Amino acid sequence: MKISKDIVAKGTDISKWQGTVDFVKMKQEGIAFVIIRAGYGETQDKMFNTYINNALRAGISVGVYWFIYAKDKTDIIKNAHKFHQVIETYKDKIICGVWADWEYDSDKKAGFLTMEQRSEMVGEFCKIMIGYGYDIGIYANMDYIQNKFTSELVAAYPLWYARYEKKIGSAGYKGKDGHPYIWQYSSKGTGKVYGAESQYIDLDYAYFQIPDKNTNNISEVASININPYLEPTSNIRKGTRGEGAKWVQWCLWRFGLLEESEIDGVIGSHSESAIKVAQARLGIGVDGIVGNITLNTFKSVLV
Repeated sequence: MKISKDIVAKGTDISKWQGTVDFVKMKQEGIAFVIIRAGYGETQDKMFNTYINNALRAGISVGVYWFIYAKDKTDIIKNAHKFHQVIETYKDKIICGVWADWEYDSDKKAGFLTMEQRSEMVGEFCKIMIGYGYDIGIYANMDYIQNKFTSELVAAYPLWYARYEKKIGSAGYKGKDGHPYIWQYSSKGTGKVYGAESQYIDLDYAYFQIPDKNTNNISEVASININPYLEPTSNIRKGTRGEGAKWVQWCLWRFGLLEESEIDGVIGSHSESAIKVAQARLGIGVDGIVGNITLNTFKSVLV
């Protein structure tokens, strides 16, 4: 990423807490890039695949971040490996940075750490991701820059800086190249204005040159967009088993209503409830049965 001293673009960052997101509306409201949480600890964010594919389809450039939960180096290795595993499919499409996120909740999970110990763990995470072939940066606020991370760690990597004020402030200039690459300037963006289901959404400014979107192959969707299961030829309802049930569950997973591990080919109570939620959100009859109307609506949304 090539740093700029001036604001290049407006963006946002999101995780599953934003719920359903209309990325077309988001782009229409001036959002040029979005940093998407790929996961936390050793767990993938359940909305990650849906978010990144739909953002790319809408023509929004993407970056990714991982919320670190680790008590020791072994956990750091597991966090980094899972991060790589989740984002590897999209590696050539991630043009707005790969970011390491260690915050107060990370400290709470880890227990007492000195500044040096904490910085060593975050640095190790970054080194592992570099080994996987990613250019990585760190997310930090003023407290972490001044009191919790060593100056050596902060200066070594691109900085995504969080400060909800009118000005960046001196701490924001401590990262690589002496300038933040991203400034997260607000946590109070109105969600519905930017197409998000959540009440609020973070807002960011980028200070790096975003590559030409024409080189990002955004018209090419990752294989995750292709439902690998056979489309059902009859109604799918509670009690249905088989490939058609998996086809429906895959759609529900893409909507963020099921975990990927729940694609088991059995429509139980949870899958039935998810079908009803999807039907309600899509404005079609809510009966928990995937007939022609529901099936075709699912297809129209996911294609």
